[in-house]
Amino acid sequence: MIYLLDHSGKERWYFEVNEAGWAFRQILLEEGKESKISNQKKYDFFLSETELSLDDETLLRITQDEFEEVWNRINRDQTQSWVELKSKLPLGTKVTGPIEVLYPQGVIVSLPDFDTLAIANYEECAANYKNRNLHKGLYVTADIIGYDEVNYWFVVGNPRIIDMQQKLRSQERT
Repeated sequence: MIYLLDHSGKERWYFEVNEAGWAFRQILLEEGKESKISNQKKYDFFLSETELSLDDETLLRITQDEFEEVWNRINRDQTQSWVELKSKLPLGTKVTGPIEVLYPQGVIVSLPDFDTLAIANYEECAANYKNRNLHKGLYVTADIIGYDEVNYWFVVGNPRIIDMQQKLRSQERT
């Protein structure tokens, strides 16, 4: 991975990108405002949808340690609740929630009963949906198979996709 910093005015943008310039993690620090970070949904999701040009001279290369220091500092307030959530949702727990966004890492699913997020493999989800066209609003039912300790996400497997709109329409007809 490559770590970048864009420092302009009162904003500091941090990026973790792959060799093609696709962002996997992102942070925005803005003077006088709450920070934004790509592993949380505070108001909306926050990750660049376009690849970054690694030749862009305004993007300074930084070390992984520099990026991780900022990442960990911003995530520090989540640590205790993350430990508590893992005890409430042990491996094997079945969970259901809506697809929120598609990230390069996979399908991000909201678990509203626990105010947290999970990640599922895109190909596994697509294989279990009729036309493979995954999008926000579809629901995923899956089993917790692991924990993403970097992003504080539950890792889910054996996903089944449910189109709640279609399900409601078919129930109305009966």
